[in-house]
Amino acid sequence: MQNWLTSSKLTKLALPVLALAATLFIAACSPEHPQSTFGYAGPVARDQGNLFLLIFWIAVAVFIIVEGGIIYIAFRYRRRDDKIPKQVHGNTKLEITWTIIPSLVVAAIAVPTIIGIWEQQRGAPTDMGDVLEVEAIGHRWWFEFRYPNQEIVTANELHVPTGRPVNVKLSSQDVIHSFWVPKLAGKVDMVPLNDNLVWFIADEPGIYDGQCAEFCGIAHAHMRFRVIAHEEDGFQEWVAGMRTPPVPFEAGSAEAQGELLFATNCKTCHTNDSWRQDAYSLEIQQQESRWNTWLDDIENSRLVSAPNLTHYSQRHFLGSGIKENSRENLIKWITDPDSIKIGTAMQAHAAAYQEREDNKINLSNQEVENIADYLLALEPGDISQLVAPAITGGTPEERGEQLFVSIGCNACHSLDADTTIVGPSLIGIAGRAGTRTSLSADEYLRQSINDPGAFIVDGFTNAMVVPKIPPNQVDDLIAYITTLE
Repeated sequence: MQNWLTSSKLTKLALPVLALAATLFIAACSPEHPQSTFGYAGPVARDQGNLFLLIFWIAVAVFIIVEGGIIYIAFRYRRRDDKIPKQVHGNTKLEITWTIIPSLVVAAIAVPTIIGIWEQQRGAPTDMGDVLEVEAIGHRWWFEFRYPNQEIVTANELHVPTGRPVNVKLSSQDVIHSFWVPKLAGKVDMVPLNDNLVWFIADEPGIYDGQCAEFCGIAHAHMRFRVIAHEEDGFQEWVAGMRTPPVPFEAGSAEAQGELLFATNCKTCHTNDSWRQDAYSLEIQQQESRWNTWLDDIENSRLVSAPNLTHYSQRHFLGSGIKENSRENLIKWITDPDSIKIGTAMQAHAAAYQEREDNKINLSNQEVENIADYLLALEPGDISQLVAPAITGGTPEERGEQLFVSIGCNACHSLDADTTIVGPSLIGIAGRAGTRTSLSADEYLRQSINDPGAFIVDGFTNAMVVPKIPPNQVDDLIAYITTLE
C-alpha cells in the first residue's frame, strides 16, 4: 500500500498547523482577554506581570545561549573521519565560569521573586488609602464574600472601591479552592483550616473575571466570580444599599406570591434579608449550622451552605458567574440547576427537588416564575421616599433610640468610638459639633438630618440617606443622639 503522507505533503500540512499554533499562542497572550494575565488593572498584577517578563526573557536568553552552544558544538566538532578526536580532561576556568553564571542567573530570578512573595504576604499597605477588609470563603462550587467592618454578606460578586487596597482573607469550607483574578492579582489557594491572604488594588472601575484555579470537583470549571470595582462614591452607595430594606411589593402581585414560595422552599438554605440589624453575625452562624447539619448526614441532609441572595436583582450573573442574570436563565436555573451547572448541592439536597424522578423542582411553571420575579425584584428601596414609623410612648430619648434603630441609622453609624461602619461614629457628637461650626449641637444635628450633605466629615463621602421624618421625630432623634457619650 502506497504511503499517502509523503514528505512534500507533510511539509504542506506543517505550515498551516504551525500558523494555527502561532495564532493560538498570540491570542492567548492578548491583554484584552477577560482572563489574560497581561492586561494589568492594578499594581499587584502589574508587578507580578513584570516579574514574569523578567524571568521569561532571562529564560529566553539562557535558551538561546545553551541551544546556540549545542548547535555550534554539534557542527564544529562533528565527526569528519575515523580518527579519534583529541581527548580533553577538563578546563578549570570554563568550569568555574559555567558554575558562577547559572548562580547569578538563579539569583536574578530568586531575589525579585522572594521580594514579591514577601510583599504579597505582608498584607495590603496602609499608606495607600483606607484598607477594605474582606473575607472570601470557598464552597463547592461558589464563593462567599464577607465584609466584617461593613457587616455585609454576599456571594459570587465582590464589590470594591477603586484606588484603595483590598485585603482578602482566604479560607475554604470544604476542599482546596484557589482565588484568582488575573487582571488584579495572582492565584492563591483557599485551604480548609489554614487561612491565606491576598491583596490588590483596582485602578479603574469595571468588572473583572475571577476563577477557582484549583481542581475542586465536578463543577470546578464553573466555579467563577466577578470583582466589581466602583468609584468611591459608587462603592459607598452599594454599601448603603446593602443595608437598606428592599422595595415593598403590592399585595397579591407575582412578587408577593413568589416571596411566600421562596420562604417555603428556599429560605432554609438561602438568606435574603441580610440588610436587617444584626443579620451579619446571624448569617455566619446559619452557614456554620447548615454545614454541620450536612456533615452529620451527607446523603440525606436537606440543609446545605448556600449563597446569600440579599438584593439579588443587583447581581450581574447567576450559577456562580456562568450565566447572565436574566429572567429566562433564572427560571431555567430554578427549574433544573443541573441543566446549567452540573453537581449543584441545591438539586442534590433541597426537598423541592426530591419528589420527582427527573429531579426537577416540584413546583408548577407559574410558581417558578413567581419566585424568579420575586428574586429579580429584590433591590434596595429609596430610603428617602420611606416614611419613618410612628413611635409613641416613653421619653424623647427613648423614642429617639427606637427611631434610630428602626430607620437604620445604626447600619452606618457605630456606637463605638473605635469602630467605623460607613459613616463616622456618633459617640460624643454633641461635644464635637460645636468645634466644627458656629452652630449649636442641636442646630448642627437638625441640619445634618434634614440635609445630609450640609456637613461632610473629612475622610467620608456624602452617602447618608434619611427617610422622611416629621419635626417632632427629628426632636426625639436629636434628644437621643446628644446623649451618646
